Amino acid sequence: MMRVGALAFIGVLGTALAFSQVPRSYKADVEPIFVKECGDCHSSDRPKKGLDLSADKGYANLVGKKSQEVPELLLVAPGDPENSYLWHKLQHTAKEGKGMPRGIFSSRKLAEQDLQVIREWIEQGAKP
Repeated sequence: MMRVGALAFIGVLGTALAFSQVPRSYKADVEPIFVKECGDCHSSDRPKKGLDLSADKGYANLVGKKSQEVPELLLVAPGDPENSYLWHKLQHTAKEGKGMPRGIFSSRKLAEQDLQVIREWIEQGAKP
């Protein structure tokens, strides 16, 4: 009987661990996505909309900063993806502006795994 209880406990523990989120940080998890996927337009001397997402600059330009297009929203509201303008831009659900990232003729969505990392980072408080 004790073995059955131990096996049940291990099964429940394994399920709980599978659903727990990996701790996310901007530097380790999000910055590499933005540098790779957004750096063509949002870096250099003249980043689009003044939003520089190049290495070591993006965090300070995103977290707690007001959106230019929808000033009542922060670009990234720590802990709250639904009230983060950046999240809506990445989901292509923003009421103002176009979805990101943009190409020459259209916009495209990031890979689902990248979007999941960014959402988890915001939900977990948008830590540096």
